[in-house]
Amino acid sequence: MDLLALGPLELWHGDQQHMLGSVKHRCVLAVLVHARGEPVAVDTLMERVWGDEPPPKGAATLQTYLSKLRRNLRDAVGPLVRLDHMPPRLYRLRMSDRNDLDLVRFQRFRAEAAVAAEQGRTDWAIGLLRTAESMWRGEPLTESSGEWAASVRTRLMEDHRHVREERIRLELELGRHADLIGELRELAAESPLAEGVVGSLMLALHRSGRHSEALELYRRTHTRLREGLGMEPGADLRALHQRILEQDLGLTGPRAEAVTVRTVSPATPGTSPAAPGS
Repeated sequence: MDLLALGPLELWHGDQQHMLGSVKHRCVLAVLVHARGEPVAVDTLMERVWGDEPPPKGAATLQTYLSKLRRNLRDAVGPLVRLDHMPPRLYRLRMSDRNDLDLVRFQRFRAEAAVAAEQGRTDWAIGLLRTAESMWRGEPLTESSGEWAASVRTRLMEDHRHVREERIRLELELGRHADLIGELRELAAESPLAEGVVGSLMLALHRSGRHSEALELYRRTHTRLREGLGMEPGADLRALHQRILEQDLGLTGPRAEAVTVRTVSPATPGTSPAAPGS
């Protein structure tokens, strides 16, 4: 079974996708999913589903949604997922295996990648991060609106961005700078003031012998920061710029040809992604 929240909310059992009901049904389920097994109070559910404007009989309507969701989940996956009522006014989504939730798997691969990187197993860490990236299917919480959904959506998208940036940083360590330039340009276009991305692109350009492009990128970023935010680049980006100006040999990366990076099959709906080497 797969309960997928890193994109539109979906429930798969084997190769079959099961419908989760109306938009409001999915919104209620999304609140419970993102609680990750913790109980959620009825008042909290109502606030996150309807915001400051619940319907006149909001509590009764919510009970109807919860009952329908319980039946849908039971019919779709039996005991693998349960919607429990915990008196007096709490509800909890309980899964027989927490790893059936992609949010849990995503964080697990991310944590395992951090450990692998600390141990010097860079290629293994890259494979784990690629697996985590492959689980992202689009914008999450599309069935929900309001402040809570916006906050969770922003956090998830930041997590996804950090995983991608960390994977790129590790690939730069392995000398894959030329292969990363295109991807880094896309990221820099999306977030032109993200200094970590700009620095990685500057480094990739420099290591590929494109020193003038790296310096021009710094100049444009400096101008954007100063004119748009009234601030200077951070110390790390300024230091990288100076080292490129000085043609610091310490910036030279390893030869990519000497490195083998594990590949990981991307996750598909209805299947759990495999860890590198499995």
